[in-house]
Amino acid sequence: MVPVSEHALRFHKECIVIDPSVQYLVSRTERSDRSGLSGVGLTIPMPGDDQAQAMAHVTDFYDVIAREPAFCPARTTDCIRSAHAQGRMAHIMLSQDSSFLGSKVRNLLLWYELGLRIMQPTYNEQNLAGCGCLEANDSGITKFGQVLLREAQKIGVTIDLTHVGQKTFMDVCRLSRAPLITSHSNPKAVVDNVRNITDEQIRAVAASGGVICVTTWAPLVWNGKPGMPTLADWFRCLEHVIGLVGVDHVATSTDSMGTMGAYPKHEFTPDDLPYDKVTGDFDRLAIPPDNNNRQPADFNGIEDYPAITASMLERGYAAEDIRKILGLNLLRVFDATWKEGLAP
Repeated sequence: MVPVSEHALRFHKECIVIDPSVQYLVSRTERSDRSGLSGVGLTIPMPGDDQAQAMAHVTDFYDVIAREPAFCPARTTDCIRSAHAQGRMAHIMLSQDSSFLGSKVRNLLLWYELGLRIMQPTYNEQNLAGCGCLEANDSGITKFGQVLLREAQKIGVTIDLTHVGQKTFMDVCRLSRAPLITSHSNPKAVVDNVRNITDEQIRAVAASGGVICVTTWAPLVWNGKPGMPTLADWFRCLEHVIGLVGVDHVATSTDSMGTMGAYPKHEFTPDDLPYDKVTGDFDRLAIPPDNNNRQPADFNGIEDYPAITASMLERGYAAEDIRKILGLNLLRVFDATWKEGLAP
């Protein structure tokens, strides 16, 4: 836990804080309380899930909320505002893939009613919508993907381009009629990782009216040298994006564990090998203490969110800009993309 001044803590608590990429938040803990999060995006349909598998995760999502009075579902942006005012945390259902829809775009309507509010067209691989960033040959958005994009924006689901291949990414930006986000991507110009995005991609998201959420996930801020990166390395990424597209198009994310120890242990298989391009060198040279929660050496994910606020204050960021970066920019995008309810 990073020490933070009382002034910074007070200011942090006043801000609406949204992290659109947190994994496995299954209970309220001192860690989640200290985060000060007003809204949190949780991956519920998991990458590669079919509809039956995804439904089981939805049940878990609502079970966690039902058991904790401090949690509530984020079906509208007012839910996030109310949660902040009440000292609660609104849970936003997010998918890092669209495979759970099967081959029927109309299934998205059901998922909207279940609470889905943010969706990536693809994860790292190719699916019916397009190509992910680890595919060797990105052929771009498919016809299915075009219809999915149109219907998602009509229904009220925010499109997230994290993990999406570069050509598919730019196709979506060209076709989009609503603001877009990347919930956890960093600038490739600062850290040349296959999961990061080019300045052209960053500008395209900003041109949509959208927001790039610069993530503290350590492999995407690492400078390639032995040893773990620090929050200062993350600020290099953040300030590059601010310099490129302005403070109105930037936000934060951690891609960290909501509840420590909740991430299921797993063994890597030959099918996982392409992901070595993302984390292989990092794991060998940086030697993270926890491969399930890869975060900078002086920052431990959501519990240290106040340290981001404190660092921005120390660096001379204007209070208005800090509020935008922590949550108001994302809230603006959600206001523009979520719908209050389905038309009769």
